[in-house]
Parts: sequence; structure tokens; C-alpha cells
Amino acid sequence: MIDGLEHESDTSLEASLSRRQKAETRFWLQILNVHHLIYNDLNARLINEAGLSIAKFDVMAQLYRYPEGISMGALSKKLKVTNGNVSGLVTRLEADGYVRRSVEPNDRRSFRASITPEGKTVFENAVAKHQTEISKKLSGIDLRAIEEMTVSLKQITDQMRSTDTESSD
Repeated sequence: MIDGLEHESDTSLEASLSRRQKAETRFWLQILNVHHLIYNDLNARLINEAGLSIAKFDVMAQLYRYPEGISMGALSKKLKVTNGNVSGLVTRLEADGYVRRSVEPNDRRSFRASITPEGKTVFENAVAKHQTEISKKLSGIDLRAIEEMTVSLKQITDQMRSTDTESSD
């Protein structure tokens, strides 16, 4: 079945797939497997030990990079999520005391989010938990293999972005 494609059963659907299509599907499934294996434990650790979900962590990571604050629209673009998602996350982080929202000085209709001193402390603690979990998950993998896979995945990402840009022109 396509689900794993590990077993070369001879269903009509699988028989119609080319060797490349099967390899592409296996590749995609492995990316999903790696994501799943890291994401679930990382999210659990961040929630249990730092009180932040990965989504909140990602918002705080951007705000940490912009201590003067960033517009909600720019934050949404950087996180590649909708304005509504960002607004909800910022509202929850604001209630936690980790983020401050203020009116944009140049556009009274827009808001700017910035990290608070308490948020900065919480985020710095969460970064340590994040790195510990990532290191734990990847500890059995040779550094050279990690570096080579990172380069390969970057090349794939760049190629896909290039193809997406060309097809939208």
C-alpha cells in the first residue's frame, strides 16, 4: 500500500507508480516521520518544563529577535501563519505576561507586539529545553550526516521555492 511503500505489494495503484514516484512518496513519508518523532516530544517538553507550546515558542522566538517589537502583519508573514493565528497566540502570550501589544505609532489601526522582560526570561529558559530535546533526539546521528542532510534539504527547499516562483509568474 502507498502508506508505507516498504512492501512491494503488487496492487494496481502501486503498479502504476513509477520508481521515481515511489521514491518521492517514501521521501515525503520519512520527512513526516522525522517531524512526528521530534515534534511531539519537543512540544511536550516545552509545555511541561517551560509552559510554552511550540506555537507560542515560535512567536516568542521572533519577538526575541526584534526587541523593539514587530507589527502583527510582519509577525504573521515571518511565522507563515494567518493573522488570526498570530492574534490568538499573541493574546494568550499577553495574558501570560510574556508579550505586550501596542498600537503602531505610524498606523493607529495596526498593532505591534514585543516581548516583555518576563517573556525574555521564559523564552531563554525554553531555548535551553528546546536544544536539549533536539540534541537528545539526534544524539545517535553522526554530525557529518546531519550536516549533509541539512545541505540536501536546503537544496530541495531552494529548488521548490524556485519552481514555485517560476510557476506563479
